[in-house]
Amino acid sequence: MTALSGDITIDWNEVWRSRMEISTTLKRNKGCSDFWNNRKRARSRAASSTGDDCERVAWVTSSLPVTPRARILDIGAGAGAVAVPLSRRVAAVTAVEPARAMRETLEQAVREAGIENTTIVGRHWEEIDPERDLDPPYDIVFASFSLGMLDLRAAIEKMNRVCSGTVAVFHFAGLPYWEQVMFDTWPDLHGVAYQPGPKADVIFNLLYQMGIYPDVSVSSYEHRLRIPDVDAGVDALRDRLLIETPEQEEFLRGYLAARLIEDGDGMVLRHQVHRACLKWEPRSVGGGMNEPPRRIRSGH
Repeated sequence: MTALSGDITIDWNEVWRSRMEISTTLKRNKGCSDFWNNRKRARSRAASSTGDDCERVAWVTSSLPVTPRARILDIGAGAGAVAVPLSRRVAAVTAVEPARAMRETLEQAVREAGIENTTIVGRHWEEIDPERDLDPPYDIVFASFSLGMLDLRAAIEKMNRVCSGTVAVFHFAGLPYWEQVMFDTWPDLHGVAYQPGPKADVIFNLLYQMGIYPDVSVSSYEHRLRIPDVDAGVDALRDRLLIETPEQEEFLRGYLAARLIEDGDGMVLRHQVHRACLKWEPRSVGGGMNEPPRRIRSGH
């Protein structure tokens, strides 16, 4: 990946679009919402997240300027891992989630928790009409690892329009574990190199090009994929890696066997994850910002 440069000769929105399209084509789906529109996957991301995902939720919520009177917009809320705990600390939450299976899981979590201050909107962010679908302005607008849109500039402009306080986007600064596995195995499984999706460096450069100089914080942690055995690991990764033949399955089994470490009653795949939070105040865009922040470099 390139270093952050703020280079005005590069159309960073087109860089984002191109890398998203290449990655999506390789994975043979229609994007993030298509992948997550699956009841089994949605249940795995249920609001009662534990382990590593619980750590992610804590990091995201602690990065937001939450107050009891805050009205919050969660873009790509998924099964509610962040929206549900936030709803107990703020005045109101609007959760935008396009994938039906995820949305149904979120609706169930809201009902079971007796939450009454959360509104769920079943549309892609690109399709949202703020006057029709939302109730702006919001004190906080954020997207947590859910930037699946192709036109990121338009998505950010819409976030700015509906926010009166802080906009925050959370995205990977390096490869998450599943993309690392894809990067390692795709040539042998499918005969072509895997092209990772765009990372936080592209977001920063696009924001810089838009005259937005966000506060940037980078966090690292060790993700641990815990599974009972190698066969369970193959099953967990089968859909992501598009495993279709016995030969592909055997290759993946060998890859995992060489990397899984015994841990108690099961096994664990460890991977160092680098992630970034980019925050800004829309009212400051175009005049109120001071010096541009330091630049960061993504892992791939």
